[in-house]
Amino acid sequence: MLAIAPAALLLKYILLREKYKREPKQLIAITFLLGALGIIPATIIELLLGSGNILITTFVSIAVVEEGMKYLAVRVKAYNSSSFNEAMDGIVYGVAAGLGFATVENIFYVLGFGTISTALVRAFLSVPSHAAYGGIMGFYLGMAKPFCLTSKRHERKLILTGLSIAILLHGLYDTIAFTLEGFTGLVGLLLMTAFSWIILLRLIKKAISLSPIRWGNTDQQVVTYWTSSRFCTQCGFQRESGSRFCVSCGQQFEKTAS
Repeated sequence: MLAIAPAALLLKYILLREKYKREPKQLIAITFLLGALGIIPATIIELLLGSGNILITTFVSIAVVEEGMKYLAVRVKAYNSSSFNEAMDGIVYGVAAGLGFATVENIFYVLGFGTISTALVRAFLSVPSHAAYGGIMGFYLGMAKPFCLTSKRHERKLILTGLSIAILLHGLYDTIAFTLEGFTGLVGLLLMTAFSWIILLRLIKKAISLSPIRWGNTDQQVVTYWTSSRFCTQCGFQRESGSRFCVSCGQQFEKTAS
């Protein structure tokens, strides 16, 4: 129960963040299961790619492989669903895939070490981190989905951006875990976990602000990416033509809205 509970609580938290529509429970469950099954090929590949170099191990053998499995868990089913049509959907399914992977990994660690302290430490470090990496990657999948029929190049660019950020964060986390020990290592891992969640929470806020349903558009085929040029990505308030700052929160825009 200690190995499973953190994933259940985090998934519930993310689902409650999706204010404007709910994703099919069956599709979320399938994505979670696919993420869980991903640990099998990931373990095999990691063993085959084993290296004496710490950076190759953490960034390639572990981060690339594990984030790749989460990506596939979302891509093979959820991404192709008509329900997957906005950025927040990507976060939901990305977190589901990440928590599926983390749950199985956590069970093995907790049963292997057989201590409550292992379960508690991983509940605040490894499990939330896997969820954050999956959610960050998922946000960019959600932004990429509208371009799957119009611009494959733009779609691939967004997907690679999300994967790269997730891999970088994962690699840094594991590098700290492999190189630092004791209290210093624990603090480093806590800071990395917190940093990853700060990024995820900001992306959740942005995804909500970009939701077409929030602005009264119920067309399921609507392209959501364009909204970033018409709404403030910090608070979601509509941008005034030619303005350089949001009249609601004061956020400075990178370029003027048209």
